[in-house]
Amino acid sequence: MSHAVSANGEPRNYLNETYGIKSWLLTLDHKRIGILYLITLAVFFLVGSMFASLIRFELMTPKGDLVEAETYNKLFTMHGVVMIFFFLIPSIPAVLGNFLIPLQIGARDVAFPRLNLLSYYLYVAGGAFAVLAIIMGGIDTGWTFYTPYSSTYSTSFVSLALVGVFVNGFSSILTGVNFMVTIHKMRAPGMTWFRLPLFIWGHYATSLIQVLGTPVVAITLLLVCFERAFKIGIFDPNYGGDPVLFQHMFWFYSHPAVYIMILPGFAVMSVVIACFSRKRVFGYSFVAFSSLAIA
Repeated sequence: MSHAVSANGEPRNYLNETYGIKSWLLTLDHKRIGILYLITLAVFFLVGSMFASLIRFELMTPKGDLVEAETYNKLFTMHGVVMIFFFLIPSIPAVLGNFLIPLQIGARDVAFPRLNLLSYYLYVAGGAFAVLAIIMGGIDTGWTFYTPYSSTYSTSFVSLALVGVFVNGFSSILTGVNFMVTIHKMRAPGMTWFRLPLFIWGHYATSLIQVLGTPVVAITLLLVCFERAFKIGIFDPNYGGDPVLFQHMFWFYSHPAVYIMILPGFAVMSVVIACFSRKRVFGYSFVAFSSLAIA
């Protein structure tokens, strides 16, 4: 059996198919895109961990002797925004989902490779807006951006962070759509739904939450931006708005977002347990349907 080899005689794979930074930045290979996500996620994790470390140093003594109260609020907010929106939520779907979903269903790649690369760059662009807000002075609203403080009273660079999370939301939506179409349309012949690994079921349920829930929070945060800029009175009671409306819309997404974080983790555990026990997971159908029921 012959194998493709690279110019230097090594077996050809996604790491040595082509060389150079440009080949990575413009790649359509799902494995390379997964690695790009992994590197970028690691950067955001380090940034968020830095804020967490400063918070813990401040809490070592009862007196606020390291930073002022306003700075502490900014550290707390920036830690939450970076860790939740740019690390925890996208981490497993973006990395392991991109890398393993096509392999586990017998597909050559995801359904829309260019859309996959666009999703990555939207994620980077959203992160860039958030980092810019941090560099320009930070935000102090808390990661939930509760109104009316975030829409009216905060003088920090809230709008930049809101735009960053909004753009990142499109990355999440497009990734979810891509995975769902891939699982529906690109399974290998004979790969029926009940032959799919539980890893695929978990990521399918996660993608469903991303597609249905993320637009709500994206629109909500965009409305906060509009209220800050144009005083249109959606959430601010001073202009006839209702701050509780923001909470309803925000948590419509943010409560299910917990399952965007945990369902892929359950899926990974199912694969690992089945692999090392060399047995099919007990109650396969119940686990598969329970993932969809959670979504």
